Amino acid sequence: MTLMALGALLPVFVILFYVYVKDTRKEPFSVLITTFMLGALAVVPAILAELGGSFISENPFFENFLIVSPAEEGVKLFVIMIYVFSHREFDDRFDAIIYCVTASLGFAAVENLIYTFENGIEVAILRAVTAIPGHTAFAVFMGSFVAKAKTHAIYNRKEKRNKYILLAFLVPAIMHGLYDFLISIKFFWGFAALIIYSDIHSIIIVNKASKEDRPFQQE
Repeated sequence: MTLMALGALLPVFVILFYVYVKDTRKEPFSVLITTFMLGALAVVPAILAELGGSFISENPFFENFLIVSPAEEGVKLFVIMIYVFSHREFDDRFDAIIYCVTASLGFAAVENLIYTFENGIEVAILRAVTAIPGHTAFAVFMGSFVAKAKTHAIYNRKEKRNKYILLAFLVPAIMHGLYDFLISIKFFWGFAALIIYSDIHSIIIVNKASKEDRPFQQE
């Protein structure tokens, strides 16, 4: 049991550490831990939404693009908007990425524990190179849009703020939906290509955002 828990959680904390190191102005552990725990708790409404949706249709396209991915990415973004977005510690551009990744990996940690205890350590190993990096990549894309939304919010540009909040939901949801859909139809070459693309692109975004990090007030 301990081995399975370790296998489920280790990739989560390895990635969290990597993103944390990239933050040039470190965020308080108390805020990060709260964000992580809220992300973990967000699994509950996501599961309820997915269960409700499964009664409507089991069509792979409908289920993955219109139920699972919007539910999961929606609850993650909800955590960011209700707790992080107006927090005084959310004052630098890179903060958007680290908080989105933290919330997303809180969600992924619980999900990974569930799958691992149901299916064994082999699943944890597989998800360590697929689902966990996937959740991270979706969060990085989300964070890049949340940073832009925060900038416009500071300067009271409501229309542009809302535009980027919408993109912070839609882009990760579409990517997540495609990820799940490719698995469900067993198109593994396409799935592998998506994983490679999203992982590489998200690493580039993280490194670039880390180097260019600055307070929102300097926009």
